[in-house]
Amino acid sequence: MREYYDKLREQYPEFISLDQLRLICHIAKRSARYLVVNGIIPAIDTGRKTWRYQIAIDDVIHYLQQREKWGSMIPAGAVSSRQAGTITYQPSLSMKKADEKDICRYFKQLYTDAGDVLTVPEIIILTGLSQRTVLLMLKEKEIKSLGSSPRYIVPKQFLIDFVTSRRYIDIKSGSEAFQKIVSGFDTWKTTGRLDYDPTMYLASN
Repeated sequence: MREYYDKLREQYPEFISLDQLRLICHIAKRSARYLVVNGIIPAIDTGRKTWRYQIAIDDVIHYLQQREKWGSMIPAGAVSSRQAGTITYQPSLSMKKADEKDICRYFKQLYTDAGDVLTVPEIIILTGLSQRTVLLMLKEKEIKSLGSSPRYIVPKQFLIDFVTSRRYIDIKSGSEAFQKIVSGFDTWKTTGRLDYDPTMYLASN
């Protein structure tokens, strides 16, 4: 593969367009845009109507190397719709294949600014799940807690235990917040940074 990457550097300029990214990665334009807009592949946003995104060929090659290892970094359903205007969000494919330790590190970093003990409204924000789903999982003890209905108290470590479990990772949800949380793992894995921080919404709730 190294020879292939060297050829890409010879064939393309230092910065390429979104359309060139699509051709190199053999993906649809919508998928290429998703990778750039969500920071999975870094890009300079010029704001222009033509050649809006300038993408370094080295960043594209880095993405291709990561894709070889982790598979597609575009969550299933994120760039397609079952019906006009409706997107079905599904979990991150790379999260499904990832080591549990990496997932745990991601959520510990994601929840750094959350309190050590959490309430139901806070769990809804931090997981991106609906109130009904969270309450059901607390009732069924899929999310461990202290106390009982209606005053569930959840230590942060209990929540981390839940979000790193297959039960959470395999969930399919129509929640935009859930989508941002699970797709954020791909960005964190490839760049080391968080592009969505659910804890910023805790103070106002």
